[in-house]
Amino acid sequence: MQKIQLIIGVLLVLGGVSHGWALDADQALAQVKNQPCKDNLSVEQVLDQSVRSHSQRDIGWRAFQEDGYIDVERAVLINKSMEMHYRWRVKADNSITPHSDRAEKLCSSE
Repeated sequence: MQKIQLIIGVLLVLGGVSHGWALDADQALAQVKNQPCKDNLSVEQVLDQSVRSHSQRDIGWRAFQEDGYIDVERAVLINKSMEMHYRWRVKADNSITPHSDRAEKLCSSE
C-alpha cells in the first residue's frame, strides 16, 4: 500500500512539473531580450540602437504573466503623445513568438 501511495505521489509531482511554468517573468524577459535578431544583434541591442538613433525615449521593459504564457513588452515614446509597443509571447514550452506587428517586423530582413 505504501508503495502505491509513493508511486501516485511521484506521478502527481511529475505531472505538475510538466504542466507548470518552466520560467518566471524575469526569465521570460531575459529570453526575449537575448533572442537573436538582425545583423547578429539581440532584440535588446536592436531596440537600443533604434531608440538612440531616432532620439526616442525608452519607457522600458514589462512582463505580463497570464495562464499559460507571459507577454513581454518594450515601450518607446516617439513624442509627447505617441508610444510604440513591441510585444512577444513566451509560452510554457519556452517558445517565443512576436505578438505585435512591430515585434514581428523588428527582426525581419526588410
